[in-house]
Amino acid sequence: MAPLRIVGLALGAFALLLITILAIGFLLPSDWSAQRDAWIDAPPEEVFPYLHRAEAWQLWTPSPEAGVELFGPDAGVGSGRRWDDPGYGKGEFVILEATPNERVAYRVEVEGGSIVIQGWLELTSEGAGTRVEWQEVGDFGWNPLLGYLSGRMGDLQGGQLDASLSFLRALVEEGEALGTAEGRMEPRESESR
Repeated sequence: MAPLRIVGLALGAFALLLITILAIGFLLPSDWSAQRDAWIDAPPEEVFPYLHRAEAWQLWTPSPEAGVELFGPDAGVGSGRRWDDPGYGKGEFVILEATPNERVAYRVEVEGGSIVIQGWLELTSEGAGTRVEWQEVGDFGWNPLLGYLSGRMGDLQGGQLDASLSFLRALVEEGEALGTAEGRMEPRESESR
């Protein structure tokens, strides 16, 4: 067999394998969900301020460090942040619903909506504290490679939800004032919106 024919067959086999992997990726579900909960030793009115302000989320969730811009009101529906960060890509987080001391819902879009996440946190009085239930559902769209990841997102994103809830618990239970990483959050100037 000629060496060129062997190379041609090897390249053809590789191309067939790649096409098969991509085809299977297109057939895999692109949606996923994750849910976690935590008990915090504080009433809902002490937990809620960390949830309904987009700026406060940077204290207890993974957050981009570069290119962050806050927009909308300081708190409640429409409070949000945009970013363009090398590690997180380009995206937007916005609060869609804020029922005082009960529920906050939000939407995250990354890379122009190629990845969309809807999430909500519900607060329930439980004894002297608050049960925080957090759920996220996401869709990776038509990316065949991310189809392979969507099946594991319940565990992967669930682990991140657990870690973030632990940070939230520590902030609330230690009585930290809402703030920046240094511990104090100054009101935003209206011009910065």
